[in-house]
Amino acid sequence: MRAPPADTVIFDLDGVLLRGDAFGLFMRRVAFAGARLPLAVVLLILLAPIVAIPACRPRAARWMSRIGLLGRSAEQLRAELGRFGADLGEEPERIIAPGLRVVRAHLAVGDRVVVVTACEHTLARAVLDAIGLAEVELVASHIHGPKLIVHNYGATKMVQLAAQGVTPPWRVAYSDSLSDLPILGAAEQAVLVNANARQVARARRLLGARLTTVTWTGGHLSREEKASGPVS
Repeated sequence: MRAPPADTVIFDLDGVLLRGDAFGLFMRRVAFAGARLPLAVVLLILLAPIVAIPACRPRAARWMSRIGLLGRSAEQLRAELGRFGADLGEEPERIIAPGLRVVRAHLAVGDRVVVVTACEHTLARAVLDAIGLAEVELVASHIHGPKLIVHNYGATKMVQLAAQGVTPPWRVAYSDSLSDLPILGAAEQAVLVNANARQVARARRLLGARLTTVTWTGGHLSREEKASGPVS
C-alpha cells in the first residue's frame, strides 16, 4: 500500500544528497573526455551568452548533452551511465551525509520517499543504489541515445510526479534550488538546503512560515552508517 500524500516526502538529488551535478560530472569525465575536450571548450564559449540567461539554461544543457553523447548507442550509454553512477556513489566526499541521514530517518518511520531530479534516470538510480537507497522511488530525466526525451526540471517535475501517482500536498520537500519552487510550494513544510541570503528572501516571500533552511555542507558517514545500507 502507498503512503497517503500527507506522509510523502520529496528530495532533490544534486545539492541535497550528492555534492555537485551528477550528470555534469558525467559529461566532463566521460562524454567530453580525451579527444572531445577541445569541443567542450568551444561549446562552452559559444553557449556562454545563452547560459547567462536563466530561462535559456535548460536549452543550452540539452544542446551540450546531445553533442557530447553523439556516437554512443542507447545500450552503450546506459552502461556508461550506470557504471559512472555506481562509482560516484562510492566517492565519500560526494555524499552529503546529513541529507542521507534525513532520508533514512523518514524511511524508518514509514514515509514514502521520492527523489525528484533533473539528473538522468539511469545515472541517478545507480547513485541511489550505491549509497544504500535502492528502495527509494525515483522520478528523473530520460534520454534515448543522445536525445533528451524528458528534461525533469522546474515545473516539469510536478508533471512527472503526477504521472507516477505522486500528487500534492506532500508533507516535506527538500531542495537546494529555486527552480524547485513548485515542489516546495506544494509541501506542508519546505526545506531549502544550503541557500544564500537572496534565495532565502525570495523563497520566504512565496512560502512564508512553511519555509525552513538548513546547512548541510559538512559531516561524513560513520563506519556503522556506511555498513548499514538501506533502512528496513
